[in-house]
Amino acid sequence: MSKQAEIREFLEEMLNKKGDSSDFSDQQLLVTEGRLDSLDVMTIVVFLEETYGIDFSDRPFDQNEFDSVESITALVDTLSS
Repeated sequence: MSKQAEIREFLEEMLNKKGDSSDFSDQQLLVTEGRLDSLDVMTIVVFLEETYGIDFSDRPFDQNEFDSVESITALVDTLSS
């Protein structure tokens, strides 16, 4: 499974747990549109740390980097290379 597919699957599961089963595109802004909140972003951060070994403790936090499947995938690609 690709990174993008893994991230998409994780976000789909998060939304389903919140009772949101509406479809979304990889470019859709989930935080900006209110489908995910700041606590959800922290859950995403923990998932990325555990899954890809990324340490976010020493970098500035930008919630926009966690707004869509596409932006999260780009962030992972940048930080894991």
